[in-house]
Amino acid sequence: MQKYLAQIEAISPSHLEKSKQLVRSFLQGPGPKLQQFLVERRHNTANWATEWWLEDMYLTVPLGLPINSNPGLASRPKNFSTQRDAAIYLARFLMELFDYQETLDRNDLDVDVVKCREGRGTQKLCMAQHHQILKIYRRPGEIRDEQIILDRTTSGDHIIIAHHNQFYSIPVRASDRGRITESELIQQIQKIMETPADPRTPPVGILTSAKRPVWARSRSELMKNEQNRHNIELLERCLCVVCIDEDILPVTFNEPYNKNDRWLNDRDYANVLHHCLHGGGSRHLGANRWYDKTVHVIIGKDGFWGMTYEHSAGEAPAIFNAFEMLTEKVDSMPLTVENLVPSHLPSPEKLDWYINETSRCNIREAMTTFDALVEDLDLCILWFKDYSKEFVKACKISPDAYVQLALQLTYFRLHGRLVATYESASIRRFSKGRVDVIRAASPESLAWVKAMCQDDPELQNYTPDDGIKREQKIMELFDLAVKRQTKEIADNIYGSGIDNHLMGLRFAAMEICDNLPELFTDESFGIVHHFALSTSQVTTRNDTIVGYGPVVPDGYGCAYNLRKDSIIFSCSAFHSDGRTSARKYAQALELSLREMAAMLKTKNK
Repeated sequence: MQKYLAQIEAISPSHLEKSKQLVRSFLQGPGPKLQQFLVERRHNTANWATEWWLEDMYLTVPLGLPINSNPGLASRPKNFSTQRDAAIYLARFLMELFDYQETLDRNDLDVDVVKCREGRGTQKLCMAQHHQILKIYRRPGEIRDEQIILDRTTSGDHIIIAHHNQFYSIPVRASDRGRITESELIQQIQKIMETPADPRTPPVGILTSAKRPVWARSRSELMKNEQNRHNIELLERCLCVVCIDEDILPVTFNEPYNKNDRWLNDRDYANVLHHCLHGGGSRHLGANRWYDKTVHVIIGKDGFWGMTYEHSAGEAPAIFNAFEMLTEKVDSMPLTVENLVPSHLPSPEKLDWYINETSRCNIREAMTTFDALVEDLDLCILWFKDYSKEFVKACKISPDAYVQLALQLTYFRLHGRLVATYESASIRRFSKGRVDVIRAASPESLAWVKAMCQDDPELQNYTPDDGIKREQKIMELFDLAVKRQTKEIADNIYGSGIDNHLMGLRFAAMEICDNLPELFTDESFGIVHHFALSTSQVTTRNDTIVGYGPVVPDGYGCAYNLRKDSIIFSCSAFHSDGRTSARKYAQALELSLREMAAMLKTKNK
């Protein structure tokens, strides 16, 4: 409760006195009973929080998956001279993916370990996410989505390939002959690649971009037809979805932040991230997807290589790391094959749909809604090369705490206040643990950003001749903010974050109280959980661009990759808000990072 009040003090101080009264009432009233409920739940479940967390974070959220939930990753582009090269590369990646799946089936995957505090050795991490990413499908519901857990003895023996908005099923294993060969898979992929677009193909995949209740109703309409039921079952029970993208996304979404930041075929970094997140909407490749499926591999015949994933199944370390590990294996292979042995396999099964007038109307509405969301998304990539995490570590500061304070300074510089800030904190130290929330807005960070922006009352007493005293005061405030943020990080990864705990108390109240305590219905509780700054440190193995959209209409998204030679930031906002701008945030962030380095260098003189 004290940590909760500290959030209100930093974010909405006008609510602080009332919130203190609500906290006192909660502690003297239902709080202890709800806490005891959680203690008992902990004794009776593997993880008291995860099931409720899934409900709260994903399954009861009605927003469409692309942009709002599903992250994207654009990897280093490939050099394909011919369409055959693309087919070979994709087939080899899929063969590596099948090997990875079989490793998981045998429980042979190495367990991740991390160092413990104060030199207390290492600790194993829960590997549940790794084992479930190829088994989970998110089925839409009008009130609540459902996670379908596939039985590997009866599912996952086929993949789905999307091309020109048409879906194809390719069996990759058979009980009488084992796994498909690389040569056979290449030829199956080539058959699909050589199939021309058919303008009569209904863009059914666009329905999976709709708000979840809307997609649930559209799905029910499709399921009235037997052929459609067969298609949807194949899509739900496949190992993964592979999207073969024909044309190139035009460079129209954003001007590049840096004119030299080009990726492939004159596309800038923000453009390739747009490609991963939504494919350009219904006008381009946005219907060449099935967003409910966890793993979506995206390959362009021009060499584009990336993925998107359905987020409720797992976090980036489990999904992106597997993708990059398999990509590195394929990159090390020469892009040649011996003469292909003619395959006698039947052609891939084309999923034909029966579309009645109601479904046509649903598709048109989904296209309109999705295209509006796509046009609204504002992305900007900042590849900051002035210094890297090595400089920050040399200053004996946690690089993650440093970046989080830079993000706070940037928001304050643009908007004159702090807001609830979300940073995902892995809690895989606990069985079935997913994430808690590292919060960077605090009274300490607020005092420091005010000082940096020359808005701190104490600094007004100093004259220009007192520059050294002013700098010392700012450094003192910075040290306090760093200390507080470093503790916040440790508290979360070791299980003492406040967000899962508050969520658990609220869910407990819904189960055993006649009415929710006022603590959970007061305006201040909503303010503290309105994450206008949603951030995540995403560490990748190479030059990849990772990002996602904001989680609230007036917010920013900011994924960052701390590298040895640079820091990559993917900033997002929505044009429709009018007060937020991904480009302005990136520009202000660059200034913040330079000012912070100058501050530290002055200290070390």
